[in-house]
Amino acid sequence: MNIAIFTDCYKPIKNGVVTSISQLKDGLEKRGHEVIIITVDVPNYEEKDENIFRLPSIKAGFGSGTEQRFGIFNQGAINRFLKKKNIQLIHTHTEFPIGYCGKWAAKKLKIPHIHTTHTMWEDYTHYLMNGKLISKKLARKILSTYLKGVTSIIAPSIKAKNYYSMLVPHTHIEIIQNGIDELKFKSSNITDNEILQLRKEFGLKKNDLILIFVGRIGREKRVMELLISLSPVIKTANNIKILFVGDGPQLEELKKKAVEMNLAKEAIFTGFVNWDIVYRLYSISDIFVTASLSEVHPMTLIEASMCKLAIVARKDDSYLDLVRDGVNGFLVENDEEITNKIKMLTKDKELLNSFKRESFLISKQFSSENHVARVEKFYQRVLKTYPNKLK
Repeated sequence: MNIAIFTDCYKPIKNGVVTSISQLKDGLEKRGHEVIIITVDVPNYEEKDENIFRLPSIKAGFGSGTEQRFGIFNQGAINRFLKKKNIQLIHTHTEFPIGYCGKWAAKKLKIPHIHTTHTMWEDYTHYLMNGKLISKKLARKILSTYLKGVTSIIAPSIKAKNYYSMLVPHTHIEIIQNGIDELKFKSSNITDNEILQLRKEFGLKKNDLILIFVGRIGREKRVMELLISLSPVIKTANNIKILFVGDGPQLEELKKKAVEMNLAKEAIFTGFVNWDIVYRLYSISDIFVTASLSEVHPMTLIEASMCKLAIVARKDDSYLDLVRDGVNGFLVENDEEITNKIKMLTKDKELLNSFKRESFLISKQFSSENHVARVEKFYQRVLKTYPNKLK
C-alpha cells in the first residue's frame, strides 16, 4: 500500500503524538508499504527524507521543547506530490490546517480518508483567552465539522469512540489502542549502576519510594490537584518522593506550590527531557500517578507499565484497558483516594511488587508491533470496501 500521513506534529518535535506516528511509519515500512508524511517545516531543521513533504508554517503559540507549529495551505503542491507517489489512502492525525489539506486531497483524489484524534481539545480551550475565545461547545462543533465526510475514524480507546459517536453518529469508528516500542521502554535496558547514578543525580536515597508523573505540566492534566492529593502521604512518610517529568505552562506555579506546602525536597521537577531519557526515569520509579481526566489513551501509562511500574490513577474510560483495578494498580473515584491507595502500597510491598509484575504482563498487548499489525489490517479492510461504508 501507498499511504500518506498528515500531521501538524512531527520530528524534531518530541512528544507522544510524534512517537506514535513515527512508530506507525517505521512499522508499515518494515512490512513493505510506502509511507509519506505531510507535515510542517521547522526553523533550522533540514529534512533529508524524500518521503517527508514539509509545508511552510507559523508558530502556534503553545507546546514544550521544540515549538508546536501550524502548516500553511498549499493544496496544489500537496495533490501533485500525492499523485506522484500514487497514494491510495490518507490518514490524518490533526484537525488543524494540515488535517484539512488531507481531507481535501482525499476528496480530490477519490481515495479513503481515515482520521485519528490524539487530543480531547475540549480540555484545552482554557489556553485561548481562558476559554472565552473558543468554548467547549464550539470546540465540539469545530471537530464534528472536520470529521463529517471522513471514511472512518480510529479511536485509541472506548472513551474516544463514545466521544466521536456523539459527534458523528453515522461514521464508522474502529478501536485500535496505541502501542509503543518494547525495545525502547524496557527496564532491563538500564543497569543497576545507572539506576544508582540517576537516583544520586536527583537526590534520591536507595530506600526512597519514587512516585512519577510524566506529561505536560498544565491545567488539563490536573497536576496541581495531584500534588495536593499526594501531600498527606508524602508528609507522613520520610522516604516518599514525587518526580514531575515534563514541561508546560503550569510548571513554575507548581514549583511554587510545592515550596508553599513544604515539599520542596520531596517534589522534584525535571522540566523538559528528551524521550530517549524518559524510560530511565521510569526505571528508577515505583508507582506512576496521575489525576488527569483529559486523556484519550495515554502513551505514558503504557510506557510506565513496560517499565514495571504500579499505577494509581483517577477512574476514567481512557485508562480502562491499561489499569486493571486491584491487578496492576488502582483506579480511584476522587483525588483523596489517591493518597489512601499510595499509603496502602507503602505498607504492602508484596502487593506493590505484584502490581509491578502484572503491569509488565499487561503492557505486552500494547507493543508497537501489535498496533502496526492492527492498523495495517484495518487499512486493507478500508481499501477493499471503499467507497462503500464499513459496518
